[in-house]
Amino acid sequence: MELSDLIRLERPVDGVAVIVMDNGENRFTPAVNAHWNDLLDQVDADDSIGALVVTGTGKFFSNGFDIDALTAAGEDALKFVGATEKIWARLMASSFTVVTAINGHAFGAGAMLALAGDLRVGRTERGFWCLPEAELGMPFSPAMMALFDDVLGRPNAARLMVTSERLAPAAQLDAGVVHQLVDPDDLVDIAVGIAASAAHRRGNNLGRIKNLLHRDAIALAGQS
Repeated sequence: MELSDLIRLERPVDGVAVIVMDNGENRFTPAVNAHWNDLLDQVDADDSIGALVVTGTGKFFSNGFDIDALTAAGEDALKFVGATEKIWARLMASSFTVVTAINGHAFGAGAMLALAGDLRVGRTERGFWCLPEAELGMPFSPAMMALFDDVLGRPNAARLMVTSERLAPAAQLDAGVVHQLVDPDDLVDIAVGIAASAAHRRGNNLGRIKNLLHRDAIALAGQS
């Protein structure tokens, strides 16, 4: 199947677009990154889209980097990481509201993508959110640390970075990873409803607010 079928842009209601990741573990590769940027270019160019929902299907929201692709990148590995950072930075810098609907496991770079939502909705049952880098012997970049500080606050961010703790849904709510938990069957519908109610805010003012809120994380993305 083509990437356009596996990571696709849908329009369920007026004013809202949904990026659906339907690619197994939804891991990042250079080709996936390029496709993500194509989809975001479409959303940026379409003023009728006032808000965006990002979600996955099945067991995974996103399991992070494709390790084989990261290894194959060799000397360009940091460039690959930086390109992935720029995807969540684009969401954080956008002039429209982004709602992440976290349908399942979100690990590593997938956990970071989940945090890029202005509003974040999780499911009441199953699915871990985790930053496994300390366990795997992998570093965090300055952009990643700025993202965690912005969204989770330093105390929570520090604990989760050094422990690689796997947060179940209730713990995700306590840590600020998500703003609310909903029945899995209602996850996407509720996220779309939240997005629809925010669609009228698209514009330069919202973009300026978001860029100031996340100034360091946005500026550092891709600078590893």
